[in-house]
Amino acid sequence: MSGAKNCPETPRQKMISMMYLVLTAMLALNVSADILKGFTMVNESLLTTIESTDQRNAALMKGLVELDSRNHDKIGPWLIKAQQTQAKSEEFYDYIKNFKYEMIRIADGRKVPKETIDTYEIESKDNTEAASNYGLTQGKGIELKNKIDEYREYVKGVFKENGKDKDDDYDRLFNTKTSRSGTDKAQPIKWETQNFESMPLAAAVTMLTKLQSDVKNTESELIQFLRNSTDAKDFRVNEIRAVVIPESKTVVAGTSYKAQIILAARDTTLHPDIVVNGAKLTDEAGFLTLGAASVGTHKLQGTLKFIDPISNEPREYIIDDSYSVTPPSATVANIDMNVVYMGYSNRMSISAPGFTTDKLTVTATNASIEKSGDNYICRPKSYDGVVINVSANVEGKQVSMGSQKFRVRALPNPTIFLSFKASNGDAVLWNPEIPSSAKLTRAALATAEVVAEYADGLLQASFKVNSFIMKISDGRGGFAPSNSNGNQFTDAQKNNFRTIKTGTVFFLSDIKVTGAKTATLGFPVVSIP
Repeated sequence: MSGAKNCPETPRQKMISMMYLVLTAMLALNVSADILKGFTMVNESLLTTIESTDQRNAALMKGLVELDSRNHDKIGPWLIKAQQTQAKSEEFYDYIKNFKYEMIRIADGRKVPKETIDTYEIESKDNTEAASNYGLTQGKGIELKNKIDEYREYVKGVFKENGKDKDDDYDRLFNTKTSRSGTDKAQPIKWETQNFESMPLAAAVTMLTKLQSDVKNTESELIQFLRNSTDAKDFRVNEIRAVVIPESKTVVAGTSYKAQIILAARDTTLHPDIVVNGAKLTDEAGFLTLGAASVGTHKLQGTLKFIDPISNEPREYIIDDSYSVTPPSATVANIDMNVVYMGYSNRMSISAPGFTTDKLTVTATNASIEKSGDNYICRPKSYDGVVINVSANVEGKQVSMGSQKFRVRALPNPTIFLSFKASNGDAVLWNPEIPSSAKLTRAALATAEVVAEYADGLLQASFKVNSFIMKISDGRGGFAPSNSNGNQFTDAQKNNFRTIKTGTVFFLSDIKVTGAKTATLGFPVVSIP
């Protein structure tokens, strides 16, 4: 939007003001009554000017009302200020009009019609008592002076609170200061004395009409200024295009694609300072690039600042948004190995492309399932099979992302190992049927424990060896059995290892294992080193 510049004083108004000053100066010289006729002519010209200004003000207000009907959010506050300004001016204008009426009524009597006072033909134009009586004796001159001061400060305040300083202009236009004019320059003359003492009625009325004209012109300038201020926060653009802003570029089947289509306008010559999350954006086109190192929801907070090329004032806009980072994922599954184990905390990695884990809901049939860090723990309750269901929160609704069925199997038996420390201090799990660089020695046997583990390490379950029977060759073709001490060899068994001949064989049987699975296992035949 744009509007005309604030209306300066027209040549006609300047001429009328000059005539008023000349006539006032001539009065001081006691010029003849013909001068009073000149005041009447000036007064009529001023009234014509007021009528034209009224029409201009009405047109300005009508235009502002029309703009408000099209864009109330933007224009509404300025329309209210303009209406308040108009009401303030009308109130002061009517006060001045009544001031003239009271002076004329004193001079011409009660027959004066108040409604048509501006067009009334004054009979006692040369009366010098009416103005003095009403303005000075009754004290109305001081009251008028205070009204002028109040209106002047109001006008200055409206300009100032909306970013413009007009103090000097209106201090001159509505000047009510004590002056030192006249024959005695040292003697100050109050404003009300200068304007009403021994002043012919025609001159006093013309002075007040000029004041009314100044009020109307001020009203016009204020309304125009407020009208122009509706554009003050706009800035010019040189590129306009349609922009699609989707809620998400990834849409789940069965849901809806949603986007906001807006008309975006920008000034390609304007390079604002953009700060996001504490870092300044260096791309002049406004493109933001952030690393997506950590998974989850991340906030975007900052400011966009620039100097308005029209008003030359700083502007600042807040940036407040967020984005989600999901881990890269691909679904690769060995269908034949879709198995979970009974009695085991099966670790499951569950994800849905485009959704962070906090947006997922995971349930299971024939099993319990719970979140554990970045994964889930599934514990089957039946051998009938387990189905894991995954859904995601999409726009406040749970939408199924799919399901997967798993067969349930019993845990395989663990492998029995002898656990000891090698000569270099490393922990060793030794079984003669599993290749190992470690060697079994008599010293190792003396400290060894019997443990149960999964040899391939694919499953991680805890087992406890409660007891076992060691059977050692008696040299006559038989085996002498002896019971263990939990998962450790007894002192007698350890002593056998020290005293029997090299090459004597032994083996472990009836190894009782509890934990993730209860089983009875054995250990291969071993030759004493």
